[in-house]
Amino acid sequence: MINININDIAVRYTVDGVEKRAHGPENEDLRLELCQKENRTTINIIAKHPIKMVTSSFEVPYHYDPDDRVYVNGYQSWTDTKEFALDEYLHDLKGKVPRFIRNIFHFDNYGDAWFMDYQKDNFHSFTYGYLKKKDGRAHLVGSLNEKNAFLIVHYKKDAGVLSLRSDCEYKLVEDEFCLYDFVEYEGTVHDVLEQYFANYGSCSAPKINGYTSWYLHYQKINEEKIYTALDGIDSKHFDLFQIDDGYETFVGDWMDIDPAKFPNGLKPIVEKIHAKGLKAGIWLAPFVCETKSRLYKEHPDWLYKENGEVVFAGSNWSGDVALDLRLPEVQDYIKKCLLYYMDLGFDFFKLDFLYAAALIHEGRGMTRAEIMRRSMEGLREILGDKLILGCGVPLSSAFNLVDYCRIGPDVSLIFDDAFYMRKMHRERISTKITLQNTIFRAHMDGSVFRCDPDVFLLRDNDIKLSKEQRRALCMLNHLCGSVYMTSDNVAQYDAEKKALLKEAQELSKAQITNITREGDLITIEYLLDKNAGKLIYNSEKGVLM
Repeated sequence: MINININDIAVRYTVDGVEKRAHGPENEDLRLELCQKENRTTINIIAKHPIKMVTSSFEVPYHYDPDDRVYVNGYQSWTDTKEFALDEYLHDLKGKVPRFIRNIFHFDNYGDAWFMDYQKDNFHSFTYGYLKKKDGRAHLVGSLNEKNAFLIVHYKKDAGVLSLRSDCEYKLVEDEFCLYDFVEYEGTVHDVLEQYFANYGSCSAPKINGYTSWYLHYQKINEEKIYTALDGIDSKHFDLFQIDDGYETFVGDWMDIDPAKFPNGLKPIVEKIHAKGLKAGIWLAPFVCETKSRLYKEHPDWLYKENGEVVFAGSNWSGDVALDLRLPEVQDYIKKCLLYYMDLGFDFFKLDFLYAAALIHEGRGMTRAEIMRRSMEGLREILGDKLILGCGVPLSSAFNLVDYCRIGPDVSLIFDDAFYMRKMHRERISTKITLQNTIFRAHMDGSVFRCDPDVFLLRDNDIKLSKEQRRALCMLNHLCGSVYMTSDNVAQYDAEKKALLKEAQELSKAQITNITREGDLITIEYLLDKNAGKLIYNSEKGVLM
C-alpha cells in the first residue's frame, strides 16, 4: 500500500475569485481528513466557507524497471487503451496538430486534450491503472469515487513517482466533499483486475447478436434498404435489429423522421422487427445537435456557451454542439424524444456522443464526473428497463447504469483509417485501435456492463480490410466482448464465412485467463469447456498468427 503523508496533498482552489494553494491538513479555508485502512484510502475536504476547486494531487516515490508495463485506461469509449512499454508514450494531439486545425475540427473536445497536459515521461490513466513487472506481478490503483471526481493515475517514469490527481475542477465545496476514495491490489493482472471490478458487482444483461445499418449504408439509409436488410436476418441466430444514424432529418431533431427516406415513418418497421422475434434498436445522440438542425436555429438558448460562443463536441455532421443540460427545458426535450421512441416500440437504445455532457463547466459548481454521472442517471431513469448501449462516454460514468457499452472507437473499413487521421485525436476511427481496446478492456465485460467491441465484418464487397484482418476482427470480438453486431447481409455468407462465424461463436463461451503483450504480439489465453487455448494477435498487421 502506498504511504501517503497528508502534508504532501496539494489543493488548488479559489475564494471570491482569488486562487489559493494549500498543503497539509488545515488552513484558514479548509481541512483535509485522511483515512487509510487495509487497502483503501479516503481523503475528504471540509470547507470552512465556500471554495471552488481547481485541482488536487499528491505523489509518492515509485520504482520503475525498464521492462515494466503500464496500463492506461483512456478517457472515454473511443480513447486508445492498452498496456504501454515504458519507452512508448501517449499520443499528444497538441504536439502533432497545429492549433488552427484543432480549432476548425474541434479535435480537442473529443477526449481529454482540452483539460489535460501531456508529457512524454508521463502516462495518465482514468479511474484505474496498474504497473506490471516482468514476472507478471502487478500493482493496481482503482477509484471508488467516480460519482464525485474522476481519479487520474499518473505514472511519471523519469521522475520515479506515482501521482494521483482528483479531477475536482469546478466543484463548489460548501461543506464536505470526497476528493479521493481508492483501493490498491497486488498480484497477477488477472487477479488485481478481478478484485477491483468485484467492487462494482456484476451485469445481468444477456450477450446479444445483432444487425446495425451503419457500417454498410452509414447515413444513406431508407425504408427499402432497411427492409432488405431485415429480410436477410436469420432470427434463429440474431436477437436485435438496430436502425442507426440517418433516419432523422438532422442530428438533434429526433422527432423529425426524414419523410423522403421513410415516408411511412418507423412504426411499421418496428412492427416487422418484432414480428420476426427480434428486438428493435435505435441510435440517438441525445446530448448534442448539429448546426443545420431546427433545434440549433430555433433554440439558441438551449446550446451550451462559454464567453457567448457555442461549445462544439466535434466536427461530425455539420458540426455537433453540446446542449446545455443544466436547463430544465433541455432535460424535458431529451425526455420527450426518448419517450417518443419508447412509444414507437423500440426496445434497445444506442446512445452516442455522451461525453458532450462533460464539456459543460461554466457556472455549474460540479465536477466533470458529477455532471456525467447525473446525466447518465437521467437517461436510465427515463428509459427504465429498456436496454441501453452507451457510446462515446467516460466509462466510469456508465458503470452499472448501461447494459452495454462501447469500449473502443468505430471500426474503419480500412485497418487504420486514412494516413492523415493517424496524427489526430486519440478517439479517431480505427479498426487497429478498436481491436487493441477490445482486448485491453475485456476484463470489464460482465461486471460494470457488457462490453461492445463494435462490429465484425466478413463481407468481401465495400471493404478494404483483408480477409485475415476480417477474421481477426470476428474472432477477437467474440472472445473479448458480449455484443456481436454486424452490418453484413449474413444471408449471403458462403460456407467458409459461415464456418468462421460458427468458430467465433464458440469462442464467445470462453473465459479469458491471461493477456500478455510483447511488442506487436498480444497473447490471449482462455478456457473453453475446461480446455486451455490461446490466440496470438499481431496488432500492427491486424491478423492472428
